[in-house]
Amino acid sequence: MKRIASLLMLAARSTLWKAAGITLASCLAEAGLFLAALSGWQDTVRTAYYEYSNPMGLEGLLMQYPLSWCFRIGLVLVCAVLAFLGWEGSSRVSYTLRRLSVGHRALTLLWAGYGFFCLLFFWAAHLGTLLALCAAALPRLAPEFSGPQALFLACYRDPYLHSLLPLDDCLLWVRNLSMCAALGTAAASFSFQRRMGRRAFAILPLAALSALCFPLPMGSFEFGGPAEFLRPYLYDGIFYSADGLPSVLGPVLLFVSLCALAASLCQILRRDPYEE
Repeated sequence: MKRIASLLMLAARSTLWKAAGITLASCLAEAGLFLAALSGWQDTVRTAYYEYSNPMGLEGLLMQYPLSWCFRIGLVLVCAVLAFLGWEGSSRVSYTLRRLSVGHRALTLLWAGYGFFCLLFFWAAHLGTLLALCAAALPRLAPEFSGPQALFLACYRDPYLHSLLPLDDCLLWVRNLSMCAALGTAAASFSFQRRMGRRAFAILPLAALSALCFPLPMGSFEFGGPAEFLRPYLYDGIFYSADGLPSVLGPVLLFVSLCALAASLCQILRRDPYEE
């Protein structure tokens, strides 16, 4: 038990403050963009030919600026920090690993779990930040958009908020959890492969794909037979999320995450040359 605690403390000393700093910076950037949208909202929009009313609603505030890019960039940076754990050339890390005489397989599985919880914390921090901002903005919304269910409806209508808090969209919960597990395991496997002197790059495309495809609209995983499954993506040519990406990438990311998780575990659980 002391050995496990020592390894977790080693990982925390090397990466926790970096991951926490990235999380804080990305949440602050998200809050800054949201507050800028709130303070700069114009109730009346004038053009060269006409003037129209523009009542403030939560969905409009959330889509005023690309808030999801704060999450996306932060996610990639946290994955990079986790991937560098244990092979960045730190003599202290190398000495501690040799002193504890722990197998690389057990170490990598432990650090995969650590990475998973770091990514869960990153997700929870952005969710808490956005919910707090939305709750603070409710009193300033237009009367027609400020009902008791305004935040609840925004969780369904805004792709980014819906992806952070899927509510009853069970497959999106599975997508998010499998994404965190796959990224944490791939980062630990990347570090393990590099310590063994092997080439490794799976974490790079997986982190980029996860960040790019994170915001998904409601109903992206609905399945009621082939026709019903394809209908949301073929209606009016193709169904796009708020960021202009085909929503069919949601099921693709779920499949890729599960495959990457399985592949990383297979690499980790192979025979450990240090335990022969």
